[in-house]
Amino acid sequence: MLEPRSALTEQLARGGRDGAHGRRDLKISEVRGWDLAQLTAFGGREAGFAQALVPVFGAALPAAPGLQSAGAGGRLLCTTPNQYWLIATDADLAARLAAALPADVGAISALGHSRVRLAIEGPGVRGLIARGIAVDLHPDVFPVGAFALTGLHHTGVLVERGGAERYELYVWRTYAVSLWEWLIDAALPLGFDVQVEDRRRASERG
Repeated sequence: MLEPRSALTEQLARGGRDGAHGRRDLKISEVRGWDLAQLTAFGGREAGFAQALVPVFGAALPAAPGLQSAGAGGRLLCTTPNQYWLIATDADLAARLAAALPADVGAISALGHSRVRLAIEGPGVRGLIARGIAVDLHPDVFPVGAFALTGLHHTGVLVERGGAERYELYVWRTYAVSLWEWLIDAALPLGFDVQVEDRRRASERG
């Protein structure tokens, strides 16, 4: 599958910057090699929705908003009641789920080309992200794997804690450059490197 041209080609080419102390404590990445789809269960058809998808996905659906589950080749994040984001490294997973889902039970819509996925990690990243969003990121409240739909720099994002010192942001492609520039400006005192991550290749290696 061909990847669309990155919305951040020029920004990535500029590379990183040393911080005030001469180090580069942070890493800011564009994450590629993944697909995104939105799954919706029609009201009153939740049981049939789960019955159709679980055998293909390979795991139970997350039980409530704010929870996620990992299956074969992807993850499902419950964003609102009866609505899920499928984040997949298996390029065919969304199509297989769509083929298994009866039209009167639910729907699947591709979102991948409308979003850009960013990652920022390193010492001090929680404080940096907290400057821009109205979500309590304390580890007791927002552990690894937690996510929230919120706003950052005047645009809606989904923020996910991907590791002890890692956060990922899913942003509308239209606003990717603006949000990237906000991250770069916020990271200047700490210093940062820039890179591209390919999740599909990493999954194949693993």
